[in-house]
Amino acid sequence: MRDTLGLSFEALFPLADSLGLLPDTLRAISIRYTFRLERLIELADSLGVPVDSVGPVLERERFNPLAAARGQHLSTFRYSTGYNIGQTNSTWSNGGDYNLVRDQLFLRNTTNITMDRYQTGGRTRLRQTRSANTEAGWKLSSDFSVGARANLDRFDNLDPGSTNNEKEAKNEFQASLRSRQQPARGLSSELNFFSGLLDLRNSAQVKRGLSGDLNGRVRYARGNWLTHDLSGGLTGNLSRTRRPTDVTDLSTQDLSKNLRGTLGLFPLSPVGLNASYTLRRVRVESPLDSGRIQQFNTNNNGADVSMRLRQDNDRYLNLTQRYSTSRQASSGGAGSNNNRRDIGFTSDGRYRLLGWNLEGRFSSTYSRSEFPPRASSGGYGESLRVRSLDASLQRVLTRTLTAKASGSISLSAYRYFTLGGNPPVPRDQYRQSYRIEVGYSPGQQLNSSVAIDVSRSLFINIPSTSSASNNEVRTYRGSWSWTYRLLSGLTASQSNQVNADYTFYTFVGDNNRLSLDYTTRTTLNAVITPRLSVDVAHSARYQPSGSYLVQDDGLDAFGRADENENFGLTATIAYRPSPAISFSLQPDYQASNRSGSVNGALVPQRRSRSLNMSGGVSLNLPIGSRARLSGDMRRTFRADRSTTYTSGQPQPSPVSQIDYWNGSLQLSWDL
Repeated sequence: MRDTLGLSFEALFPLADSLGLLPDTLRAISIRYTFRLERLIELADSLGVPVDSVGPVLERERFNPLAAARGQHLSTFRYSTGYNIGQTNSTWSNGGDYNLVRDQLFLRNTTNITMDRYQTGGRTRLRQTRSANTEAGWKLSSDFSVGARANLDRFDNLDPGSTNNEKEAKNEFQASLRSRQQPARGLSSELNFFSGLLDLRNSAQVKRGLSGDLNGRVRYARGNWLTHDLSGGLTGNLSRTRRPTDVTDLSTQDLSKNLRGTLGLFPLSPVGLNASYTLRRVRVESPLDSGRIQQFNTNNNGADVSMRLRQDNDRYLNLTQRYSTSRQASSGGAGSNNNRRDIGFTSDGRYRLLGWNLEGRFSSTYSRSEFPPRASSGGYGESLRVRSLDASLQRVLTRTLTAKASGSISLSAYRYFTLGGNPPVPRDQYRQSYRIEVGYSPGQQLNSSVAIDVSRSLFINIPSTSSASNNEVRTYRGSWSWTYRLLSGLTASQSNQVNADYTFYTFVGDNNRLSLDYTTRTTLNAVITPRLSVDVAHSARYQPSGSYLVQDDGLDAFGRADENENFGLTATIAYRPSPAISFSLQPDYQASNRSGSVNGALVPQRRSRSLNMSGGVSLNLPIGSRARLSGDMRRTFRADRSTTYTSGQPQPSPVSQIDYWNGSLQLSWDL
């Protein structure tokens, strides 16, 4: 990331912890919008929005005519194109953004065109997606504008020899009103209204009529102790709709309502409260072949309330209560009505005392789903209750030794009730586990850790008539990994793991099984020069499995029934002569053997060998001061061959080879 995007993530984990985000999420946001972490935090503070909302807010404001200063003359044009090629498909995408401001007049356009080609069975399938959104208007003041906009969308899916080709054309021509207000200190709002004509044609319906969209947002901030963000929208249409094969128009009304809010109290205090809520109602009406209207209704409601007790990054407690409901219903045809309700409570925290770090999480959720009768077979309802508890304890024992112990336990209870039909079997699922890990790090040259994991899972069907599948799985896992820097530019690392899965059937002991897994992977990382690096990895995996039954002497014994062996050798060679271009080569060899038991003896069943070679070039090339070419292009070769054994006799298959180019290129240009 430093070489291609100029990004670094030194303070990633402390920042993610203080913001209440996962480190992966914060890193992904930084990469997506190419903002350094410190710049991302500054923008979030200045805009008064959460970190994960910085990008969408900036994208929205970039083309907001009210964001331009009064009397400003602005002309910007951004064009980007990309071409991706694969073994059986290719994608060509083009996008353009144009923004023109002349005093009170403004014009903006966003156009995107994507063309996909798929090669299947000697035929070429073409899929095209095109959209163009244009808006022009006049700013009557710095906080109010009027204008008109046109939204044009096209979709075509053409498959020669198929009768299921799809086409859709959507045209919207609307008047637009945009406004923003700041009636009081700390209080700001936006209100936008669009209304006009709708013309929609596809294989399912032809719809013409009036459409409207009313949306807005309100933000209130009071010092450092209160923030409240509220956004919502109302979208719908009044149309005359018919099937493409019909001649009679039907009256349809589509309506979508949504409201979303976030409330924050004392975000910088030791005790803080966050609450978010969502309300959504969607109604869609479509014509049926019978000349009737089918109505689809979707309702979603949800609320989360979190209390955060925080002393510092190592001492905090979060308490969260969640509630949500959803309902999906349709009428006019084969009606259906599905309902779901979720209630959950979670608490997580961390506490550091006398060198010990204790982390824990408790969760209790309840879900109730109803699937009423759709046909004569009836329906059923499901009640699911899940409780789980996770905890870990970590301590630095000495300057070179660290120890960590963790454990978890969970219970899932599935219960069913009838709604005129036969429900599934009620069951319980229980799991418990613990892990002990010791790390050894005498210096920067050597790091090593040893860990053991033990888990136990139970699957229990409640009715006696279904108890034959009740089972218990006990898993034991041991692992050892180390990393050693042999020279300043040469590092060796290895990971080893041993697994044993014991499966016991409570009432059918003859089905008891044991699966073993031995895995090792060794890697050498060599930085030969600042521009040349070589990585080599070797892996081996051995997996025997079979029955685990009680013998005549009363002892359990392992009867090996089959085994798998897998070996791999992989290398990566990278050469970067400049920050704008780099070359890479990745050879990969894989070998696998499978054996089965015949009359108590293992005999070979299948042998497979494959060789993969992939090499190419990556670009991040500036073209002048306003354009950039980026992407990669590589060639991939694969050859594999397998041999099956029948009655001990080998039957080799012909060598299979594929050789193709794949990659992607993107060109962006700002004017």
